[in-house]
Amino acid sequence: MSVTTSMDILSLLDLELSAHYTWMHNIDSLDFVNYPVKSGPYQNQDPCQIRQPNVGLYALTLAHKNQVYLEYENRLCNILDMLESLDATNGKESMEDRILQELIRINRLKGLEWSGQHSKRGVSGAMVNTGVFTPLLSVAVTDNAPESYFVTRHPHNPTLHAIYMTTLVMYVLPR
Repeated sequence: MSVTTSMDILSLLDLELSAHYTWMHNIDSLDFVNYPVKSGPYQNQDPCQIRQPNVGLYALTLAHKNQVYLEYENRLCNILDMLESLDATNGKESMEDRILQELIRINRLKGLEWSGQHSKRGVSGAMVNTGVFTPLLSVAVTDNAPESYFVTRHPHNPTLHAIYMTTLVMYVLPR
């Protein structure tokens, strides 16, 4: 394949990835083939595992609400396969890295959803998915976990409880 053709392909792929990046994180929920509560906590996947779409423990059902995610994941994997046929260039390697990073990002979204369904409180119980990845350990809230925002109960730490109550009273009282 000529250098000009491969550069055209890479620039089109760049535009496609940029367009998908802005809306991919707006997923309401996902249906998994395996039941998260019975299958254990989410384990991050290595790049070799995420190169194959929708396989393994965290595979999604073919439900309608999973279609956007599944189509995008499949497209990213197809692009990686297509890039293997191109001659080695800096642009090709950069695009492969970008696609792998995007696969990692959407798998983190899947991991957040899995962790939410795996927790005792469910997806809407104790966390807010802003689409920005935070380490799963700081998102999950258990009875013995450090305090965090968006918990559904009062804080166990008396100092934090006093701070919250003082702030609430100051907000409610007329000035």
